Amino acid sequence: MIDAVLVDDERPALRMLEHLLKEYPEISIAGMYTSPLKAINEIGQLKPQVVFLDINMPQLRGIDAASRILDLSPDTDIVFVTAYDQYAIEAFELNALDYLLKPLCTDRLKKTVERLIKKKPAVQESGKRKLQIKCLGRFQVSWEGQEPIKWRAEKTRELFAFLLHNHGRAISKEELLDGLWPDDDPEKAVRQLYNGIYHIRKALVEYGIDRSLISIDSGYNLKLGPADYDVRRFYELENSSPANSLEPLEEMEALYAGDYLEGEDYPWACFERERLIKLHLQCLIGLSEQYIRKKQFAKAENILMTAYVKNPYEEAITELLLTLYIETGEKSKAARHFNAYLKILKEDLGVTPCDRLYNLYHSVK
Repeated sequence: MIDAVLVDDERPALRMLEHLLKEYPEISIAGMYTSPLKAINEIGQLKPQVVFLDINMPQLRGIDAASRILDLSPDTDIVFVTAYDQYAIEAFELNALDYLLKPLCTDRLKKTVERLIKKKPAVQESGKRKLQIKCLGRFQVSWEGQEPIKWRAEKTRELFAFLLHNHGRAISKEELLDGLWPDDDPEKAVRQLYNGIYHIRKALVEYGIDRSLISIDSGYNLKLGPADYDVRRFYELENSSPANSLEPLEEMEALYAGDYLEGEDYPWACFERERLIKLHLQCLIGLSEQYIRKKQFAKAENILMTAYVKNPYEEAITELLLTLYIETGEKSKAARHFNAYLKILKEDLGVTPCDRLYNLYHSVK
């Protein structure tokens, strides 16, 4: 059963909505209010699954009432009811499940109720599944073992990625517009933003993702619950792992399936991509050091060659490779690598290796 609360300052409109909803046995009306202030006072205790809320009320705007309702009952869905389409755009900024235009259309209401019914079992089941968010490599959001979310448009996908990129902090509308629609007409850009937020929330609901896992508040602050987010986990391991711990370094390497938002031409992602590339390189160097200490030379060589392909100029990589070849007595490999390193430094950078590397190479010979 889905508990619903109805709020509209016009009693005839309230009764009409009640009458229409009684056609659905899955809906139980837990309360009806002509005063939004009274409704807010009681919704905190009722904790309904959905509130049908009129936007244009004299005591308190529906948009403001919705914000207060979500503060008291974050898991409550909001369905806005309005006589003016212009308010529907503003409604997209809040975490609204849907909106209905007056006079109410039975077919349109049916679609809203179907969305509520469809969402209910999915939310209950979501606690048993793992939501995976991958930004290292190909960007996708999916339940474990299932096909990922299919976004309505590429710009909707980028908007979600941008909110995720900034998760945990409020973002101004201006920052969003400058980041994603810098060259568009301002009015068009705002419409695209509102539509994008609406379609993101719609996609999350239809995919069965509860707000306890992902929510976007009215400040464009995307909040993450206990989802398996690879970037978040990567940073957790990087910040908390002792330098000599093998297991965390191995987990970091396993998480790094590719560069941050790989293949996506998002200018706002460049700095974070470079930062994570550097951290991954440090991870590879630390991991190879551990393998060398443990005499796991094959693993160490594979890791170091991966690191060398990523950044052939990093002298720490060549130093570790030469150290490894000293340990294994592989002089020919040492010579091939050092000569390749010498050539790439001269051709690309116009420099030569440091004396320490020359001395290390000659100790191999």
